Amino acid sequence: MNRRQKAILRRNLFLGFIALVLVALIGIIVFVVSAINRKTTEKPQNKDTSSLQSENSSDTSSKEEPEEPKTVQLGEYTLDATYNKLLLVNGENPLPDDYDYEGNLTEIPKEYIKGSLTQIDKDVWVYLKAMLDNARKEGIDIGVWSPYRSYNTQKMLFEKQVNKQIQNGVPKEQAEDKAATIVARPGTSEHHTGLALDINCANSSFEKTKAYEWLKQNAENYGFVMRYSEEKQPITGVIHESWHWRFVGINTAKKMNQLNMCLEEYLEYISKTSKH
Repeated sequence: MNRRQKAILRRNLFLGFIALVLVALIGIIVFVVSAINRKTTEKPQNKDTSSLQSENSSDTSSKEEPEEPKTVQLGEYTLDATYNKLLLVNGENPLPDDYDYEGNLTEIPKEYIKGSLTQIDKDVWVYLKAMLDNARKEGIDIGVWSPYRSYNTQKMLFEKQVNKQIQNGVPKEQAEDKAATIVARPGTSEHHTGLALDINCANSSFEKTKAYEWLKQNAENYGFVMRYSEEKQPITGVIHESWHWRFVGINTAKKMNQLNMCLEEYLEYISKTSKH
């Protein structure tokens, strides 16, 4: 191999070496750029995911309802806030023929009575007594007008209302339906259960009393709700009765008032939510 050929060989080897170095450098640059791009792309995603998780956690936390109390202290009374009675009785849900009307009743002491009827559900009495006592301690004149009613008593009241409607000119065939918006048909009254009562009286004048104002502010704390409002008449089928209060339970009463629901609506609400 002459001198010229050796020079050419050395040049080719050098060029080959340079080419290999350039290829390696290009490979390294591509790898580094790719890695940087990958990190740049992934980093915001991780940040967004973390932020989203944090936001979701915050949203979940903010949407969580405070835990309902198990007991409440009202004056000298410690009451079970979880105990409730949600029996629905209305024109579409009459009591069964074999319903035990008197099996769980107790006598209300005379000092709390303002009418002629004197019995209430014995489990509800502790809540009612606490409410009456604490209201009286605040100077509120409050007492029981009409608690539990037997089937026969309700029948008598209903027939009396039917006759009144007829005397007022309501056609006989419409008198019962009209009367049923004022006095429940026998077998369909909450008074049969001992869970409801009329307080102080049974007329619209009650709305103008301090007792009514006190009940609106405090009755839910003892588990009672005003059962029949004018707003809910299309649902309950009963005229507004400011004097008629129904025991449902402390936590339940507060929830119903918070949701602005009558008992029919609330039972439908918990039925739907329990399915999810």
